[in-house]
Amino acid sequence: MKGPTARPATRLILLLGTLALLGALYVLRERASQGSFPAASEGRLRAFLSNSAPRAAAYDNLFLYFVEGFETYRSAGGARAAYPGLRSRNGMVADGLEGFSRVVPLMGAWVRSGRPSRIALGEGRAVDLSATFQRGLIAGTDRRSPEYWGDIRDLDQRIVEAADIGLALWLFRDSVWGRLAPVQRDQVVGWLRQVERRRVSDNNWHLFPVFVSAVLRSLGEPAHRTDALRHYARFKQFYRGRGWFSDGPSEIFDYYNAWSMHYTLYWLARVDPDWDPLFIAEARRQFLATYRYLLGPSGFPIMGRSVCYRMAAPAILVLGQQTDPDVIAPAEARRALDAIWSYFIARGAVESGRVTQGYCGTDARVLDNYSGPASCQWALRSLIAAFAQPANSAFWTTAPGRLPVEQASYTITIPEACWTIVGKQTTGAIRIHKPGASPKLLPLTDYGWARQLASTLLWRPFRPDNHDSKYTANTYDSAQPFCGCAP
Repeated sequence: MKGPTARPATRLILLLGTLALLGALYVLRERASQGSFPAASEGRLRAFLSNSAPRAAAYDNLFLYFVEGFETYRSAGGARAAYPGLRSRNGMVADGLEGFSRVVPLMGAWVRSGRPSRIALGEGRAVDLSATFQRGLIAGTDRRSPEYWGDIRDLDQRIVEAADIGLALWLFRDSVWGRLAPVQRDQVVGWLRQVERRRVSDNNWHLFPVFVSAVLRSLGEPAHRTDALRHYARFKQFYRGRGWFSDGPSEIFDYYNAWSMHYTLYWLARVDPDWDPLFIAEARRQFLATYRYLLGPSGFPIMGRSVCYRMAAPAILVLGQQTDPDVIAPAEARRALDAIWSYFIARGAVESGRVTQGYCGTDARVLDNYSGPASCQWALRSLIAAFAQPANSAFWTTAPGRLPVEQASYTITIPEACWTIVGKQTTGAIRIHKPGASPKLLPLTDYGWARQLASTLLWRPFRPDNHDSKYTANTYDSAQPFCGCAP
């Protein structure tokens, strides 16, 4: 016999069932919007791994592979790309924007360095990279377009992506900016300028409005230099010496020094050579002197957030061999790029035309909730740095050298970050020791069924944070990454 208490229970079951159905429809709609990556293109990865020292042609193939990925997943108007993978907390529009913004600087670097804008993909298809960027840029910044990227708010992920759009615009300035009609220029500038007075996360984000402002000024457009100076002054308060920055006021040190801060500072100096040149150059030079000891033939001692950016780790070395060849030689930087990309491609870090969401393959335990299907394309920053070098540059024409750990064992102290780097030549393994930290590595919390159910029902990620596992251990070892790595 049913009692009066059965009705609330029935309503709860119906509500959960409805939410589950809506969640399933949401997932199906997302999958339906994604293209199918050509299986034949996976051969480009096998070709990359066929040589212990990939040649320039192998990297050209890798470039074509990622362009093929973008072409597979891009929207009809080309302003977004719906890559497969776990969603972020930022929503579908921001996730789709990242699919564009994190790939087009790679195309821009390719074209800017003198390589052809028109390239051939599989099955006789050709793509004009300049036209691809221009089409997406116009659609994404047009409020009347169904692919509009949206207005930029305080603490908005679009602030981050605006910096990458700005970089691509600067790299494509000769082939795209000059072709835009005045109304289109105003439209693009209007979207980018929204970052100028928006509140940002109090960390490396301060550099993004600085960089966007510099790009606008370089193109002859008005920008609020006062706001840029304010953000930059706050960012410099995080400097701790010898090239190392804390990622915010909480004394957090991780690889954002390499793949965000010094990377952005390098491009800032290129866009505006008069912007604090002595500090930027000296900080980079000092950073290169210690950072080069962190990369080895079997990866690097991963720790901290944004683990899936792992292949971006050599980016500042590739850029640094151009600015400071006496600190990091082209041959060493090339070896670092070869080692990192070969190691991770062999272990599942690249598939289906995109970078996977983990350290080796996909791993939801270490995927931050701010990361979506295309977020990990920030890993392409080392390729952006590489293709920014002309094909006849020393970086591409000099035979790869050896990394420090391949030459001798060492112990390097970085008191500013409270790190000691230990490299063992016999094994190629590299460790980070952090005195005073937890004596043991805390196990990762799994992305269990309850979290997965909540993510499906509520349409937002509830992946575990695992902050302590990423930051609080006293040892991180490239041979035994805290998140594991199946060979």
